[in-house]
Amino acid sequence: MKLIITDSASQWFRQQLALTSGQGVKLFGTTIRPRHVEHTPNQGFATENNLGDAVLTTTKDGINYHINFADEWFFSGLVTTVDYQPNAGQPHFTFTKEQLNATSKSASEPTAPAIDATTSASQKFEDYWE
Repeated sequence: MKLIITDSASQWFRQQLALTSGQGVKLFGTTIRPRHVEHTPNQGFATENNLGDAVLTTTKDGINYHINFADEWFFSGLVTTVDYQPNAGQPHFTFTKEQLNATSKSASEPTAPAIDATTSASQKFEDYWE
């Protein structure tokens, strides 16, 4: 899981949310209904300075962008890039599968399948939806 905030997205967040250095933005996935996950360009965000539940934090221009434990399932196994495109008028999320480092495992070790929100690896998070 990796989070990338572009320069244009950072500028948009700081201006639109009136953020100052040290403050934070929580990113989260939006779903149409329980168990219907779509990684679309429009996802959720909110001002949140508390990093106590953060499982991933990226700091850009003094602002802490983070993903909390409850939303980890949505971003698991993905590189999430948040950009700002003026014609859209809001941040634009792009998701790509995270590439595992092939040199970190020996040839004799079996390779586990990639984890993403559509696998049973997300089963433990389903309690949040019910």
